[in-house]
Amino acid sequence: MKYILFLIGIICSGFFNAQEADNNLQGYFMTQSKESLYPYFAFDGNGKVDIAGYGKGDYFVKNDSVVVFPDKDIFIFKISKNRLAGTSTWVKNTKWDLKKDSIAENNRKDDAWAKKNAQLLYEYFRKTRAKSNDLEKLFDENAMLNYTKTIDDLCTKGLAKACMEKFGLMVMNDIGGMNAVLTNKTQKPKQNSEIIKLGQKIIKLGEIEGHTVLGSYYYSLGDKTKATKEWQTATEKGSTKAGLVQFEAEMNDAAK
Repeated sequence: MKYILFLIGIICSGFFNAQEADNNLQGYFMTQSKESLYPYFAFDGNGKVDIAGYGKGDYFVKNDSVVVFPDKDIFIFKISKNRLAGTSTWVKNTKWDLKKDSIAENNRKDDAWAKKNAQLLYEYFRKTRAKSNDLEKLFDENAMLNYTKTIDDLCTKGLAKACMEKFGLMVMNDIGGMNAVLTNKTQKPKQNSEIIKLGQKIIKLGEIEGHTVLGSYYYSLGDKTKATKEWQTATEKGSTKAGLVQFEAEMNDAAK
């Protein structure tokens, strides 16, 4: 069940205007604050940021703002003269300065694709950033309907993050929905070819965590061989999350 919850956890506003969103910010930004949970952010110039070694998130830049999407919540910064100043929860009142003697790898290969991805991520941010929290949204039928339409549309347009969230929703629906999860009355999942196709689409869109979620889905079906293959592929491509999920699965098997 914890692997189903991991997938569901994936699930778990427009104040910019002039400049188009992009993700060409590159560099290693470090803070001197000893109180921050995030000593550095390394932006790859192509929409991915290493969040202090905890994993990689998506980001876009618009005007003087940088928006980062970790696993949960959103980090918002103001950028000025090679400095990031946190303005949102978790990063507020902390500054990160560009370290010119540290190199962050530049992964930008297709400028048009990168810009399109940044603009789709901005659209996602604008349409899904709500006052209510994610749990409340799951029980608000209208909000959930609008959210589902939004991520379905953005997934169709090619935004991997939206496809990841759609993947989580499809898995949750297959086991009986949120009420079934909360009441511990989930159904045993059966292989759904549409979920597998979506996982493969996420991978084709260049999101390595597509392997991670697909591995977790195979594990929930009882196919440990395919699960391990997907997790190991994700790890080889640079995912830190996949290794943790695989380790947890192995500990779970050993305890049985």
